[in-house]
Amino acid sequence: MFTRSPITGDRSVLTVEGSWGLGSAVVGGEVTPDRWVLGKIRGDISVREISDKLMQHVPVSIGGIEAVAVAEDLRRAPCMSDEELLSLSTIARKVERHYGRPQDIEWAVERGSNAILLLQSRPETVWSAKESAPVARPAEDPLLHVMSIFGGKR
Repeated sequence: MFTRSPITGDRSVLTVEGSWGLGSAVVGGEVTPDRWVLGKIRGDISVREISDKLMQHVPVSIGGIEAVAVAEDLRRAPCMSDEELLSLSTIARKVERHYGRPQDIEWAVERGSNAILLLQSRPETVWSAKESAPVARPAEDPLLHVMSIFGGKR
C-alpha cells in the first residue's frame, strides 16, 4: 500500500494492492494483484481493479512456502472487502502522519480473525526523490557566480 499514487504522485489518494495468500507472490510478480485507489479524506474508492488470481503462496507446515492454485470461486473475487479497505486507509493515514511523509506499507490480513496486521513501513522513494530534486542544474563552474558578484573574471 502506498500513501500516495505510485503512478501520478498524487498525495490525496492511497493505493492498495493485494492477493490471496502470502504477499511474496505479489512482490515476486507471480500474480497480478487486485488494485484499489482510495481518497484519503472520505475513503471513497475511485479505482477497483479485480484481477484473475491463478495461484497463491501459502506456508508449509514444515517450513517454507509453496505455490498452490486459487480455488475457482476465489480467482476473480476481490481479496479485500470494502470494510477492510477502509480499515487499511485508517492505518495508512496514521502511519503517514506518524512519519511525516508518504509511506510504502506492507500489511496482511489474518484470515481467521480478519485482523489487519502492519508488517513494515518505509518511506516512499520515487516521487519523494523527484520532489527533492534541485530546480536548477548546478553551474559547471560555481566560481563564475562568485566572481560575477564581485565584478571579477575568471
